[in-house]
Amino acid sequence: MAEKVNINNNIRAPKLRVIGSTGENLGVLTKDEAMAKAKALGLDLIEVSPQADPPVARIADYGKYTYETSKKLKEVKAKAHVTETKTVQ
Repeated sequence: MAEKVNINNNIRAPKLRVIGSTGENLGVLTKDEAMAKAKALGLDLIEVSPQADPPVARIADYGKYTYETSKKLKEVKAKAHVTETKTVQ
């Protein structure tokens, strides 16, 4: 994975827009409330969009999240077509 993402206690924002484990929007919660929900489900709180206002975090398994993102990156890389022009000598 190319960029470092903040998970669990590394998240610095006091309020987060939280996406649940099944993709539902849980709304804007404090970091502590979001951490409590993630722990109750046995999952991690992953900051997916730190530049947004408020930052967006997802409740998911970190290992599965990194696997899916690396798979998407590989797919994009495979679809990128490099054009090469041949010269006549």
